[in-house]
Amino acid sequence: MRGARALTVALTVGVFTTGCASATRPELTDVTLAPSTSAAVTSTSNPTTTTEAAPVQPPAPDGRIYPSVPADQAAAAERLYEVERLLHTIDPDDPEWPDLAHEQQMLYRTIGRHADWLRPTIDGAPADLASIIETQLAARRAIAGISSGAGPAPANVPAWEIIEPLPAGELRALYDEAAADTGIDWAVLAAINLIETGFGRIDGLSTAGAQGPMQFLPTTFAEVSTGDIDDPHDAIPAAAAYLVRRGGPENMHRAILGYNNSNSYVAAVTHYANLFRDDERSFLAAHAWEIHYSAAIGDLWFPVGYRREEPQPAVEYLVDAPWSAPPPTP
Repeated sequence: MRGARALTVALTVGVFTTGCASATRPELTDVTLAPSTSAAVTSTSNPTTTTEAAPVQPPAPDGRIYPSVPADQAAAAERLYEVERLLHTIDPDDPEWPDLAHEQQMLYRTIGRHADWLRPTIDGAPADLASIIETQLAARRAIAGISSGAGPAPANVPAWEIIEPLPAGELRALYDEAAADTGIDWAVLAAINLIETGFGRIDGLSTAGAQGPMQFLPTTFAEVSTGDIDDPHDAIPAAAAYLVRRGGPENMHRAILGYNNSNSYVAAVTHYANLFRDDERSFLAAHAWEIHYSAAIGDLWFPVGYRREEPQPAVEYLVDAPWSAPPPTP
């Protein structure tokens, strides 16, 4: 809704996601943490050398753990191939699916930060996964382009609540219904929903700026809908209607540019839309991605249940939520 919406970036995916007006957006900016100094400590105070074990990453309240990603390209790529293969093999209702999807997300975020890792990762991929991996990494690079020039990463964590999104099947039905009514491709709506709020996981607690799962300014939303800006049943068809007003489906580049006046944003939406349209498993995996926020102290994970009424210094937040920081690099 650009023109009416001003882009500010902290990110989600990023997607992994986006915010607007005076909101901060998850999952766009990739911030590489300084090397951990707590993994292994060797004592030299006496002739006998002892090595302390690396600290165990504490789990989040729901028992899940921040995924660990290898520190070198070859190992990270090999693990990515394994995870992609599993996500294209197991049942999405398998209990392992959420953690595999989260690990997939972090592998793409990590590999996407390193320009020199991209081509070896793509070239080494199994033939049936190569185009999927290439499109995922192209989307990550486009997301990095959205965040370039956004200024320093924030020192505070945001006033958000992280909630469970609607199930993937319910969201897909809403996208399909809006597509039938407007001609806007369901996959474009899904890509925007991912980038904006992680499929609705982010509930901004501020009433200033853009709101709801598709991130409308209230004034813009009122131009295309009489429904509830926070309800995906109203916000998704409103997004489709807005894209029609901005030139879709005949000119989707112009329409998406109207949603967010950034060519990098158009590229990210287009890459994810192509991926989801061609590979249903990639849509289902992305739906299970978590919310990560690129703060000045590093890439913080906000699991479901995160809630801050007001911004808080990230260093203070981590005292109570150590599971939100990356584990020591293996």
